[in-house]
Amino acid sequence: MRTRRRNVSIFSFSPKSVRLLQEHSVSRVLTVGVSAMRRRRRNVSKDRLTISTRRSRRKKTSPNGIENSVQIPVDLIIEILLRLQAKSIATCRCVSKLWGSVICRQDFTELFLTRSLHRPQLLFCCKKNGNLFFFSSPQLQNPYENSSAISLMNFSLSSKISRPVNGLICFKRKETNETGTVICNPSTGHTLNLPKPATSIGAMSFLVYEPVEKQFKVLLSYESEEHQVLTLGTGELSWRMIECSIPHIPGLSEICINGVLYYPAIDLSSGDYIIVCFDARPEKFRFITVMEDFIKAAHDGILINYNGKLASLVSERDCFVDGRSKTIELWVLQDAEKQEWSKLIYVLPAWWQDMVGTLDLRFVGVTRTNEIMLSPCYQTVPFDVFYFNIEKKTMISVEIQGMEAFQGHLVFTYLDHVENVKLLQNIF
Repeated sequence: MRTRRRNVSIFSFSPKSVRLLQEHSVSRVLTVGVSAMRRRRRNVSKDRLTISTRRSRRKKTSPNGIENSVQIPVDLIIEILLRLQAKSIATCRCVSKLWGSVICRQDFTELFLTRSLHRPQLLFCCKKNGNLFFFSSPQLQNPYENSSAISLMNFSLSSKISRPVNGLICFKRKETNETGTVICNPSTGHTLNLPKPATSIGAMSFLVYEPVEKQFKVLLSYESEEHQVLTLGTGELSWRMIECSIPHIPGLSEICINGVLYYPAIDLSSGDYIIVCFDARPEKFRFITVMEDFIKAAHDGILINYNGKLASLVSERDCFVDGRSKTIELWVLQDAEKQEWSKLIYVLPAWWQDMVGTLDLRFVGVTRTNEIMLSPCYQTVPFDVFYFNIEKKTMISVEIQGMEAFQGHLVFTYLDHVENVKLLQNIF
């Protein structure tokens, strides 16, 4: 058993600081770009950005009277921007029209997203006074590495938020006397209000990403045979009706895996417990029958992505554990067609109670290195997240500093959050 603490710095920016950051970003990128050009000699394309540098009010000119400028190839600009965080990219977009055009290029946004998939983030969502406050931190890959975190944005909230899907989040926000569905990018602070559906009473909102067509879709699930779906990125936003053969009551836990949305539900006709599978590409529903011994895991546990397979974590206290917990169950859907599940029971070691103490921990998910991640339900001081290695039966605790202002308030933690720098208006 090894304990490792990580100090995290949280930053917030005032409008004046943003202007200073913009100036700093320009200077920094220019410096890096020029040095990189001096270090290596190579042929570059004709596609260049011309960026004038001004160190003083007096313009420097060459002997022939032409103003000096620094020409940076677009591919080098892209390479520099790929090393920045998403929030800095959003700031660099304001530097000039040329910079904005480079950042909005499809090849750049897709490359940035691809690299983000290999450096996943932890996303923290704190709820305070009806608002959401987002923070991010690099996900633990090595217990001995140092890392830092930044504060993101805050939004007003009126209902449950969805899990992050490819860098975006869906939730409902109340403005004046009306409630609307909102898509937000916590890394850049961009939001988009979706059009009002014909009726939103009793609807549960789900966000899903279809990787083949690279489309985001929003599903409104009702307690009836008719649901509504909206496809993003097809021009004018509009809701359309789709049919569902089994009217159901949606549960609160959902997960999107390879373009399929999974969530627990109760069949309104029979009262049976089921798992709804919404395939985003054909926009079709499938259903998994929940056997009696799996009901607790499916509806009281938390649905997770386990190495690309649907799975569930559950304990004696449903989706929570504390110092008194004795076991953790991991259910994995091995064959979706045959609806075959495997069940693994992990007996917690004797030192568990001493390390966890009186904390109420919530299952977050399983990391890519097969560690179960646990996080407190409420902001505490200190605030520790835990990584439990199910094979070695060891646990690492990592302290996250900077969210002390939210002590006593609800906090949700998400694994594998990726930074998406594509503008919402371009996505939609």
